[in-house]
Amino acid sequence: MAELKFLKTLRVNAAQIREDARTYITRVYGRSKTLFTEASPFAQIIKVLTEITELIMFYIEDATVEQNIYTAQQPESIYGLARLTGHDATRGFAAVGELEFRWKPGADLSKIAGTGVNIDPRAEFKIDLNGLKYSCLNSNDRFRLEKSNKFPIKTAFIQGKFEKQTVTGTGENLQSFNVKTGGITDHSNVSVSVNGEKWTKHESLYDLLSDEKGYLLKTGIGGGIDVYFGNSSFGAVPALGTTVEVEYVKHEGLTGNIDDSPDLTIKWDASGVDSNGTEHDLNEFLDVTVTSAPKMGSDAESTEFTKVMTPLASKSFVLATPDNYEYFLSRYNMFSYIDAYNTTDDQYLDDDNVIYIFAVPDVKKKLAKNKDYFSMAEEEMFLDQTEYDAIQKVLQDSGQQMVTTEIVFVKPQIRKYSMDINIRYFEGFTRQEIYANVREKVSNYLLNVTRRDKLPKSDIVYILEEIEGIDAVNIRFISETEETARRLGYYESVNVSVVPQEPVTLENVQNGKQKYVFFKRVEDVKIIDVDETTEIPEDIVGLDRWGDIIMDKEEVAVFRGGWQDRDGDEIVDDVLINAEAAISINFDGAPVPRTLYTRVQAGNRRAVKK
Repeated sequence: MAELKFLKTLRVNAAQIREDARTYITRVYGRSKTLFTEASPFAQIIKVLTEITELIMFYIEDATVEQNIYTAQQPESIYGLARLTGHDATRGFAAVGELEFRWKPGADLSKIAGTGVNIDPRAEFKIDLNGLKYSCLNSNDRFRLEKSNKFPIKTAFIQGKFEKQTVTGTGENLQSFNVKTGGITDHSNVSVSVNGEKWTKHESLYDLLSDEKGYLLKTGIGGGIDVYFGNSSFGAVPALGTTVEVEYVKHEGLTGNIDDSPDLTIKWDASGVDSNGTEHDLNEFLDVTVTSAPKMGSDAESTEFTKVMTPLASKSFVLATPDNYEYFLSRYNMFSYIDAYNTTDDQYLDDDNVIYIFAVPDVKKKLAKNKDYFSMAEEEMFLDQTEYDAIQKVLQDSGQQMVTTEIVFVKPQIRKYSMDINIRYFEGFTRQEIYANVREKVSNYLLNVTRRDKLPKSDIVYILEEIEGIDAVNIRFISETEETARRLGYYESVNVSVVPQEPVTLENVQNGKQKYVFFKRVEDVKIIDVDETTEIPEDIVGLDRWGDIIMDKEEVAVFRGGWQDRDGDEIVDDVLINAEAAISINFDGAPVPRTLYTRVQAGNRRAVKK
């Protein structure tokens, strides 16, 4: 048997296996070179067998790789492994907004028979701004608009279209169905009915009571939506032949989001029906106002995102810890940064049941065409109140929040800076060319930066040195806070303390029980005078000794104008050449001649970077 162990374990491809086989045959059979030539049947058999062996090794290796979520490549493997940990990959979220409608002034209501019209609760319409389809969200069987009604009817709406598919119950325990949807579907707005009766969605089989009419809903490992039913002990079992109907919303993800605008107009695709059953064009009779533009839309999560999110999933399906909140909101795939935290480790007890959420939107996903970081409105870089309200509603509607937990959104503290970019450039390139490239590079960097502690100058220098035509570059950050302090001659120093230092106990209060007077936060504001020689602390100016921007936990640095420097010069909110601006691009004298040595050095620099 020892003689047959001629294959080396580290040699797994066909050529290596074939070489080892021929070496073995040469050793055993003295006439191998004549009997086992490439043209002989024996050699051909060996070739086939080695190719098959290599294929088997490939499948073994692939199966091993696909069993680890961090090395897996197939979406089915990644989503399946994530499912085992409790993470259900999101199918995307449809943008949701609110509108109100009323009778159009001057509309001829005599055309409508009876006292009013009935409107489908899922009535569809298009918004002219993006041409996408939206649907009303109403739990009632219909909207009823009476002719006598002088007040608007409000309703939520969702981007996308409701669709239905039906399957037939098998009568088996733990029966399941996969619904192929053929597109992005909303992760939340899915309902399941059995013989026309809506059943209740649950997160776990163990949440179902005996014979309770409920179901589980998961993202299909191979796509679509998976629906699971119980086994009588946990949840009711749809009988054989019953009609199981699955209703869902197909949508366009991020594309369905619209920033608040007074100019949103819609066109109804649906009709209103009067008492005679006659259909009427709603565009003729209804005046519609979009009171809240559609927001919170997101695309389905990618496999790479699933790999990151899987370890963060709450096994209890409850929003109990700050990490749970970060995980839940990250699934919307619309934030560049989310930080959830509590303050249970400090002396101040009044907020120990509070989860603080600090969120910064991914501005790339809000950026309109032909716009960059510098041309987009500053307010678009942050969440507005309607978006905070939408997030709050999403958390409440999830049913996963603990009753005793309060959510507080921490709004970013905006610090403004300007950037001086000094450039020396080569002959053969124009300042306008370099300006355009610099603007593009810096804009892309600021749109994609997610670091929350510091913004180094070296990052900007590095990306600008890659621009063809630039010989040398230097960067300087200028802080609005420092410039204002130098100009005014003072700055404010705020010290936050907690008092009292020890809890106060009151006896015989409320049926003899002890009651604590909790700690209070106290802010002590001091005015500090400065002159040109005064060294202002780093945390005040937002710049460290290297000149890099530093940020506290709740600060966001933006490059914007609209303020004055120490000399009283206005910093313009723009990107300009040789001018005081949010981004000032300054060119150093005449261009550098393109000699053999400068060309070689530029090439060496690029080679070193690679």
